[in-house]
Amino acid sequence: MPEGSPMIRLEAFEKRYGKVEAVKPLDLEIGRGESFAFLGPNGGGKTTVLRALVGLHAPTSGRILIDGEDIAKAPDKVRKLLSYVPQRVTMPGQLTAREILNLFTNLRGVTPKRVDEVLDLFELTDDSDRLTVEYSGGMLQRLGLAVALLEEVPLLVLDEPSLNLDPLGIARLHELLAQLREKGSTIVFSSHIVHSAVQLADRVAVLVEGKLARLENVPTFMTTVARQTRVRVILGGPAESVVDAAQKAGASKCRCDGSELSFAALPRQRLEVIQAIQSVGGIVEEFHTEPPDWDALVRDHANGRDLGVNNG
Repeated sequence: MPEGSPMIRLEAFEKRYGKVEAVKPLDLEIGRGESFAFLGPNGGGKTTVLRALVGLHAPTSGRILIDGEDIAKAPDKVRKLLSYVPQRVTMPGQLTAREILNLFTNLRGVTPKRVDEVLDLFELTDDSDRLTVEYSGGMLQRLGLAVALLEEVPLLVLDEPSLNLDPLGIARLHELLAQLREKGSTIVFSSHIVHSAVQLADRVAVLVEGKLARLENVPTFMTTVARQTRVRVILGGPAESVVDAAQKAGASKCRCDGSELSFAALPRQRLEVIQAIQSVGGIVEEFHTEPPDWDALVRDHANGRDLGVNNG
């Protein structure tokens, strides 16, 4: 395919299970060498889309092109272009990690030396001769990633890749994926953890109830998230008494519940709002931020506000 053509193209892709519309008609392009994240709450359609990308779910309607090939018409050809790690990795418990990796090297025509490299890469060397039935969830996840990276392929598809990984494992994963991006691989992954995903992605798509709520580059998306992130303040008295001061300082969408006040504000405004509350006698006992309101993102999308939808 021409160098400027997308690695992935979804054309009116739709997936239904009986009467349930898991993914509503979706048109989307993902460029070569791009790192692309599907975000949103559980059940939003992320896994369905990823499984369709690798040929595990056939579209109910529409089609999916990988490197210009229709996956429904050339599944074997397409699968040679990609590696896939599912959300929950399972392995034959009666085999060791080394045996599993050796099996995949035979299937893929990879040199045996690569087994030692990926075992070391994912810090599994010391446990490589243990049966995988003895592995923790995090170890299985690392083994799944090791299998996926045995062979360098143009496209890597990862469903919740940081699931079960500890902070050190997540940092290592980010480092490895960054290296693959530098080599030109296209990376498509899902996550429900915003702060982790935006460290890796160039663009994000938010799926909620099977619908594309947002499609934005990361800087634009982070502005969106900042606007939707709420601050919850516990006061030493009635919250109603400080609402006016909070709003004048930049708070919006204020909600009061006894001594609790929650509001939305951009990061640079949050401290100013807290100071304004204190300036009118409000006693701030504690405050913290809460995750974005995904339902609010969908409502804004439905109302046509601040979409930022752009395939470029």
